[in-house]
Amino acid sequence: MVISPPANPHIRPADKVASGVEADVEAVGRIDAVKSVLRVLTQTTGLRLAVVARVTPESWTCCAVLDEMNFGLRVGDTLVVATTFCNTVRNLAGPLLVNHASEDPRFKDHPAPKMYGIESYVAVPLYRRTGEFFGVMCALDANPASVSEDKLEVFRHLGDLVGHQLEQQETLSERDSQLLGAREASLLREQLMGIVSHDLRNPLNAISLAAATLMRRTDLDDRARRGLRRILDSSDRANRLILDLLDFTHVRTGMVLPVNPKPVDLHELTQQVVDEVQLTAQGRTLDLVCDGDARGAWDPDRIAQVLTNLITNAVQYSPAQSHILVEARGEAREVVLSVTNAGAVIPESQMPSLFEPMTRGTTEGSERRSVGLGLFIVNQIARAHGGHVDVVSTAEAGTTFRVHLPRG
Repeated sequence: MVISPPANPHIRPADKVASGVEADVEAVGRIDAVKSVLRVLTQTTGLRLAVVARVTPESWTCCAVLDEMNFGLRVGDTLVVATTFCNTVRNLAGPLLVNHASEDPRFKDHPAPKMYGIESYVAVPLYRRTGEFFGVMCALDANPASVSEDKLEVFRHLGDLVGHQLEQQETLSERDSQLLGAREASLLREQLMGIVSHDLRNPLNAISLAAATLMRRTDLDDRARRGLRRILDSSDRANRLILDLLDFTHVRTGMVLPVNPKPVDLHELTQQVVDEVQLTAQGRTLDLVCDGDARGAWDPDRIAQVLTNLITNAVQYSPAQSHILVEARGEAREVVLSVTNAGAVIPESQMPSLFEPMTRGTTEGSERRSVGLGLFIVNQIARAHGGHVDVVSTAEAGTTFRVHLPRG
């Protein structure tokens, strides 16, 4: 078998990794949350490469990686530790933020921008619960960036979460088990939900409130209003991501997704969601068809979450000039909500895993950096109501997602 060389000649493929470091790489690989954490880092910073690295005075080893800029780094690959920004983090024993390395007096002569072409970098050190230094969690990019200092706080909390899970993996290895016990799962759930619900939502709410307050001023020009509108739209997307992450954590830790059914008319609810999405998708055409009796007992907030996820996905993955069809049809025993778009056909091979977390049906629109939880959450909400979701995707008819909701 021929192994292709890495994209960067300074990357050394894994061959003889030290036994202790190899065990650490394997331990990180067993932590399910790491993939989600790295996706959150790229979403939060806009940087395209996120890494968890084991860093010692002698070595730098990749333990987990999310590479959206084709840097060529793989799990187990090594770098000369002195050539990395991560070595600086190890020496500082603290976080590091570099937005434009080649123009930063501290780093313009550093090997990282010269050897690897890295211009932007943000990282925090990782520690085991004993206080022992493990390595670095970082996000980086070949392009300069404008990451603000407040993003380091998000990194710190997520770094604490990964460090805690490393400790748990060592304990589990000693027990010859890879399953989290009830106590460990509960602690992980509480930590992650605390990070997401408090440390991320509160700043976002403050940003949204400030932007909405400024929008009410009468002395703003069109350029200022467009800028504020972008801030509000970005905050809304981030809040939706947070809600999806909370629900994902709920389900993956063995809890039932909570629903609160009450009498509702899904025709009225669908019209409301379409109107709300239309405000943020200006220039797109959303056609709504309501038919039959759509009254029943469902959780209106959850059903609105389903519709918002499906319609925003349709907006994201369909051509700008195409129409999006939203339907709410009342049938004898159920109401069927459907969203149809004219985007790229979802390959048949991806259908079985389409509703799994961290999955996309197509790579088009990936510049929006979705975490890939939307369809997973849609499916979980439908199941919580005793229903199900199906999808049909053809070149002739487009892609249609149907949510079947039995009348409560």
